[in-house]
Amino acid sequence: MKSHGINIKRLAMGALVVLVLLTGFGTATTADAQNPGLRKPRRVIIVRPYRPYWGRPYWDRTYHVVDPIAQQREEGYSDGRSAGKEDAKEGNEIDPEDHKDFRKSKSLAYREAFLRGYADGYRDKMKDSD
Repeated sequence: MKSHGINIKRLAMGALVVLVLLTGFGTATTADAQNPGLRKPRRVIIVRPYRPYWGRPYWDRTYHVVDPIAQQREEGYSDGRSAGKEDAKEGNEIDPEDHKDFRKSKSLAYREAFLRGYADGYRDKMKDSD
């Protein structure tokens, strides 16, 4: 009778171990696997010039912080402005969505800035031609 009790305990423990292993493998994922479409933001760049002879510490504390959203806005506005000027110069209709830079971008900040820059560039070029 004791042998049946030991077998049942072994069976229950084995089932518990299998259950823990199966649930553990399903939940162990990385952050990249959860969001494969998102790009990682750019890194913060820290520049420390080497100044051994000025009485300061060997590494002076100079930091340059890069904001990826602000950089995307600047690039989008610049690209949109040049595209708007080019379309106005050639006499094309106002269609910022026709440009490859706008269509290929996955960043909302870039697209919004591109539209603003396109409108400003198109308007400025039309004022110059009048």
